[in-house]
Amino acid sequence: MESMKSFHDHLENLQSQAKKLTESGLALNSIFDQEEIRLKREDEVSSLRAVYRAVVEQLQRLERTEASVELGHSQGDLILSLGGLAVAAMFSKSNRLSAMRDYLLREPTDRQQPFGLVMVCIGPKGLPDDVRDVSISQLARESNRLESQIINKLRGDGYLLFSQEAFSALIDRLIGDVREGRRSLPISRDKLAEIMGLKKPKSRIKIVEVE
Repeated sequence: MESMKSFHDHLENLQSQAKKLTESGLALNSIFDQEEIRLKREDEVSSLRAVYRAVVEQLQRLERTEASVELGHSQGDLILSLGGLAVAAMFSKSNRLSAMRDYLLREPTDRQQPFGLVMVCIGPKGLPDDVRDVSISQLARESNRLESQIINKLRGDGYLLFSQEAFSALIDRLIGDVREGRRSLPISRDKLAEIMGLKKPKSRIKIVEVE
């Protein structure tokens, strides 16, 4: 009987240890799962930050290009103006003054060329895979349209457009949401519109090509 009791006690001890090991294993599994979720979220945060850096760098390049083009355009206008004044100087004194006055006060025949407006453009796949930068001013110049017309056209084609400041605010908000587990990547264009309280874009999308 003593040996049976000893065996029974040993068995209960083994069962107790097995139960503790099982509970410890489940606890470790939970910890591993939580760490996996945390790492996944941090990877997504890193992805959003990488997208933001790439977008800002490209925006800055476009802005420098726009500034260079505008400078060249202004210098060209100056040369034309000096040329016009040189022609006026060829007249007699009385006619020269009248010609110079008329030249300086003339109404421009061409619409003022736009420069410097660059924006972030997000397509249907949203973030992080469908975002690019676009020079609104360049498209306006090339098509001889107003910048507002270009913006309306892109929005009508289903794109979301953001200034650098608005895009920065969007990324900051998404980073907070991802870390708190409220969102995960990818985030579609329609969901981004909902997040920012924008009107849902149309589904018709065209490719925007910018040099």
